[in-house]
Amino acid sequence: MRKSRQGMSITELLIAMVILAIVGMALTRVMVSQARYFDHQKKSNQARNVSRGPLNRVVSDVRMVEALGGVVSASATALTVRVPYAIGVVCTSSSGSGTQISMLPVDSAMYAGLGYSGYAWRDGMGKYHYMDSGTLHDDGDVVACTNAGINTLTTQKGYARRITPRLTDTASVGTPVMVYRKILYEFKNSVAVPGTIALWRTIVATGDTEELSAPYENTAKFRFFIGSALTAVDTPPATLSTLRGIELNMTGVSERNAEGATQKERAPFTTAVFFKNRLN
Repeated sequence: MRKSRQGMSITELLIAMVILAIVGMALTRVMVSQARYFDHQKKSNQARNVSRGPLNRVVSDVRMVEALGGVVSASATALTVRVPYAIGVVCTSSSGSGTQISMLPVDSAMYAGLGYSGYAWRDGMGKYHYMDSGTLHDDGDVVACTNAGINTLTTQKGYARRITPRLTDTASVGTPVMVYRKILYEFKNSVAVPGTIALWRTIVATGDTEELSAPYENTAKFRFFIGSALTAVDTPPATLSTLRGIELNMTGVSERNAEGATQKERAPFTTAVFFKNRLN
């Protein structure tokens, strides 16, 4: 009687193992390739986010700078600007109490932030005169503004404020006034990612500083639009009142190399910001 066959032979087992090994190697290669692809994409996104992350912050500050006197100092790696955060009009002015200002409605969080650096008022020729001193008091006189024919929109987050010392006599009733903070932007060594370059933002009056984003290539810098020129240059002008905008060269890089790559991922990024408050 023929007996029913039990199990497999050694030859069959070896053939099955070889086939399984071939299939496993193919699957492993696919998985490794996909893992490297996803890691490459992740590192590329990280490099792009380095530049895109702080962009709104920088643009919202720099765009509102007044062209003739808003830039305090400038270099390829550092830029100090007077950033307006509230604007109003003169109600009354006296040598004893200072100048009463009716402030237009503004974001309460922006207004309540620390870092008041000074004020500026605009003359009849449209030129702002800056005063990097003085005090902005909370005890503004709404009645004084009302008597001068200027309403203060207190229900819409408008404010009456008092500035001392008083503005000059040429700043009459209805003269526009803005209060500002000095903000320093600079490219310097990162703390979050040691050994790389970061973009920092510092409130000059308080010294509060924050690292907005990192890492950047060592070539990260500011460039400058002078007068009516359409091309930015590397060197700021000797007369800062001729500046009309800045160009930011912010090539972001990933913190680590992607799997299998010999270099960090790069995301070239260049954008321009032109000052909004300009006469020419």
